[in-house]
Amino acid sequence: MTSTIARRASSIPALALAFLALFPAACGDSQSSTAQGGAGGSPTAGAAGDGGFGVGGGSTGNTISEDSACATAAIEGETLPVTMLIMFDRSASMLEDQKWAGAKAALIAFFQDQDSAGFSVGLRFFPDDAPVPGCNDQACSIDACAQPLVEPGLLTAAPASSDPQQKALVDAVNATSPAGQTPMYAALGGAESWAKASVAKGQKNTVVVLVTDGEPTTCNTDIDAIASLAKDAHDTAGVTTYAIGMLGSDQAQLDKVASAGGTEKALLATAGSVATKLGEALAGIQKAQIACSFDVPAGDSTDTDKINVNYHDGSGKVVTLPKVDSEAACPASYAWYYDDNAAPKVIHLCPATCAEAQGNPDALIKILLGCETIAK
Repeated sequence: MTSTIARRASSIPALALAFLALFPAACGDSQSSTAQGGAGGSPTAGAAGDGGFGVGGGSTGNTISEDSACATAAIEGETLPVTMLIMFDRSASMLEDQKWAGAKAALIAFFQDQDSAGFSVGLRFFPDDAPVPGCNDQACSIDACAQPLVEPGLLTAAPASSDPQQKALVDAVNATSPAGQTPMYAALGGAESWAKASVAKGQKNTVVVLVTDGEPTTCNTDIDAIASLAKDAHDTAGVTTYAIGMLGSDQAQLDKVASAGGTEKALLATAGSVATKLGEALAGIQKAQIACSFDVPAGDSTDTDKINVNYHDGSGKVVTLPKVDSEAACPASYAWYYDDNAAPKVIHLCPATCAEAQGNPDALIKILLGCETIAK
């Protein structure tokens, strides 16, 4: 019958953060999503949002079985490797309130965390003339800011002595000290320019993380113009942008950047220990990148109009999630969407689905081929 590869979400590597109504399918031999299964026939619509992943309240919804006559294969969802560029504010104000000491500790802990193994992580400080001049308060060069101080590279679970990428990142942090103002437009513009080029080279899941303790003070200080840089990268290349605000930042401004970059709201590290709060924000981004984006199965015979996504909650219940047209169409309940409906390459879980899967250590995502896609 169908080939099945099972792996729980908790065992999927952290490659490289958050965040049902089913309509009748065009293929038969479906079963109820209860643990016992049900009679054949097409899935029927259920009331959305009645609790858990179940359609119509969990136990009464239907799903397409992997043994359905139309199914040709059920394969594990392969998470996409994540490439992350951290654009970090080193302006003079970072010397205040022990922010720089806390930032160094948080960054180093993040690079050395075994949960970061599998991420491809790079680093750029701003303002900073290393590695090339111009990413500063005067030149405001986006091209200069697009040159990482440490190019993204794969982190491993090995200690720094055996992990050259980890060592390069830690050495860069230890060799840097605060100075200058906050050319946020040039900095974010450079990060997004680099990220779009990364996507064009095949790194489909590329993430920008902007960390700052203040408002833009030089170059273009219009926050709407700054946010538009994140929006352009998100809309044209699928780049996700996170914003982390430290003490002194403007939450409303950073919320605009985060929303434009597809992450809704900024993360804040403004209370308590800087190292602890910044570390929690970075860990949240790390978690948000686990198990929420999957490659569309390759193959000349793959029909992207006949792909379904099955969620296994670990208790024996299986639900086929409905497809929506885009992230903007994601419901408050559960669904998935393609990166590009005309030429899909990536399957994304909607935010509510992603949050549910990440919060369930027994969760499993399988991609079912051959049955006409169930759409919401």
